[in-house]
Amino acid sequence: MGNRFFGVGEPLIQRQRDQGIDAPAYLDLVKGLGCNAYRAWMHLTELLIDPTTPNAEEVERHRRLLDRAAELDIEVTAMSHEWFLPEGCRQRSGHAMPRRDLTPGSLYMQALEMLETSWYTMVSLFPQVSLWELGNEWNLNAFLHPDGFLESDMTAPFTADEKMDIAVDMMYFAARGVRRGNPGAKVASFSPALSTPGLGGDMPDYLPVMYGVAWTLDKVYSRIKSGQFWSTDTDDYFDLVAWHPYVFTNRDVPDAELFLDVDEPDGLWKSYNDAAYKVMKKYGDGHKQVLLTESGFTDCGDPEREKRYAGYNKKMLEIARELPYVRTLHNFRLLNENAMLRRGGIEQNQIGGLTEVYFGLFTDPEEGCRPRARALAIQELTGSTADLYETGKKLINREA
Repeated sequence: MGNRFFGVGEPLIQRQRDQGIDAPAYLDLVKGLGCNAYRAWMHLTELLIDPTTPNAEEVERHRRLLDRAAELDIEVTAMSHEWFLPEGCRQRSGHAMPRRDLTPGSLYMQALEMLETSWYTMVSLFPQVSLWELGNEWNLNAFLHPDGFLESDMTAPFTADEKMDIAVDMMYFAARGVRRGNPGAKVASFSPALSTPGLGGDMPDYLPVMYGVAWTLDKVYSRIKSGQFWSTDTDDYFDLVAWHPYVFTNRDVPDAELFLDVDEPDGLWKSYNDAAYKVMKKYGDGHKQVLLTESGFTDCGDPEREKRYAGYNKKMLEIARELPYVRTLHNFRLLNENAMLRRGGIEQNQIGGLTEVYFGLFTDPEEGCRPRARALAIQELTGSTADLYETGKKLINREA
């Protein structure tokens, strides 16, 4: 576990499309940090034209990135949180699903079958990937909602229970596709995050929001073990469990403010993770490893916060490193996105507004790709002696 504990996530191929960067070369920053794990965004709807047809140009982009990761001995966890929908749906792809209907031939069953086929096609293309993460934050309305939800007034999302019924179905069919595509690959569950009513959760509001991970996992496991789904064996859904243990404030603030002026990681942050692992043990999965597939800090460009959160990031990693069930913690994310502010405006380009811009360990490539305080803090823990300033400078010079 040790040499795979330190990870980083970043949609580098998306950045290549948006900014023209040489995506594989940016893995040098991951290696320079002393990290040997990387979370890659590999959306089914980008790598495939339809569930059975690869997008050759996109496949080649990702293949180059993955080959470079192999050269650097960086383990890749590949994740998709978009999928195809059948004819008859309002959407043809995205984060949406038809209402749950297990009748053979229903739009819902067609969507599940398309999901299995899509995963089989994609996984078959990339035998060098050993870990596949099946989805992202499906306990939030933003990442799992009814077909047409975003085109409507968004007042009728799935309930928290409806989302988990669908999530269990999707994991089962997606895992079948992965295993057919590469029987040697491992499957990670979708990654739950915080729970608040405003984001689509139903956990009691007197509990800290990050207990939402354990709350959601209990919903998942209880469904699998109920005998009312596809299998009672959790191995048929996932081999590893993933979740997103972000650090939030515990003050009574709006959802949008949770990322700002956060609390220092301490025993409570450890308790969030331990609670999730206790759910795994409760249902007989205590032997499975955990991927903390996203966690990080945003400073909104405030130098004081940048410095303070570097210390928080270091402390979070020190706590997580002592959790025996954790295989990898992927720091979110490698690069700032503040250049997007100039390329079209924050409202158009950023789901989370200004907070989403400043999660990066390095400045945006358009601003020099310089290491920020959190990058240097992580490097202190890994023991890497790479010159991060020089590495970033070389990347910028080669693209000039």
